[in-house]
Amino acid sequence: MNKTVPSVSNKSVLVVDDDARMVRALERVLRDEGMDVTPAFDAGEAVEILTRRQKKFDLVITDLRMPFVNGMTLLYAIHEIFPALPVIVLTAFGSPDVRAECLQQGAVAFMEKPVKSQKLIETALKAFDSPQTRAQRIAKAQGNKR
Repeated sequence: MNKTVPSVSNKSVLVVDDDARMVRALERVLRDEGMDVTPAFDAGEAVEILTRRQKKFDLVITDLRMPFVNGMTLLYAIHEIFPALPVIVLTAFGSPDVRAECLQQGAVAFMEKPVKSQKLIETALKAFDSPQTRAQRIAKAQGNKR
């Protein structure tokens, strides 16, 4: 069992992926660090969970490629409703253009699968410590293009 990091032991994370094995793997890694994890298996379910507002989420981790509604659309929807909620985008189909688009839309991080557990935890820690709003993240991403 991993030593629980105090700054994440009370954090709530929504994990969104249409691959149940990936969701379970991410859940295991995050729960081992003491985080409260809620799974969602598609973007529609994720939006429903977020808008029910039965709990406050500190972070969303979403796959990019999913049927019906993709992760990019989910990213945009989340930031329309919850502009300060950090989102990490995961994909097995990354490219520099896709990465840039995700960051320009306000993602705090873009990670390619397979993701190493330690790198995921480090990225989540940075996301929790990022008080920036979507607008600030977008401005920063656009500034990096110049």
